[in-house]
Amino acid sequence: MLRYQIKKILSITLYLTVFQYSNAAPVFADSIGASFILLSVHTNPGILALREQYPRKIDAKGKYVFTPGVEGYYQQQFASSPLKMDSMRFAIGAGYDCADMKFGFMHLGGRWVFPWTDQLLLDVGLGPSLIFRESWKKRFAELVADEEGFWVESDEFIPGYQYKWLIGGNLELQYEFATNWHAYWAVVPAINILVINSIGVKYSF
Repeated sequence: MLRYQIKKILSITLYLTVFQYSNAAPVFADSIGASFILLSVHTNPGILALREQYPRKIDAKGKYVFTPGVEGYYQQQFASSPLKMDSMRFAIGAGYDCADMKFGFMHLGGRWVFPWTDQLLLDVGLGPSLIFRESWKKRFAELVADEEGFWVESDEFIPGYQYKWLIGGNLELQYEFATNWHAYWAVVPAINILVINSIGVKYSF
């Protein structure tokens, strides 16, 4: 298991290295961004008894949950456009999940931009991601059996946390409110489970 996870980490590192050296220009950030993670909307009923115990739930059934967190990212445009990507982004984030347990993620992925107006655009991202959270077995030991097979838990990799490697991304609706500045609303659309919402700002150099 440990050897497998090391291979995963090395693969992502190689992916980032190839990206950096595939550009003729010196490596620098074309843009940076930061956001506040605010709200999770659960689209799968799941175990109602579990959702009703979410400490930060907004409604009685736990469909809407306040999940405070922060995210930051570094983004660089491509000199050319492999796979028609406009840029590449490395993002990290941390906060508290629906169960009020610590969570975090790392993401490296391509970005595709679809302008709608002179000031409004849709920015779509997709790429390999590592997500992790404090083990829910600490709080809901008798109610998490339905998640077995999705999350991985090991004493050799992030002890005390459950984690998952996957291909993920987000959608960002960006509005240019000043020169080089965009405000954005972002969603992580894991439609069959939940939708995570955040708001932030982006600065382009």
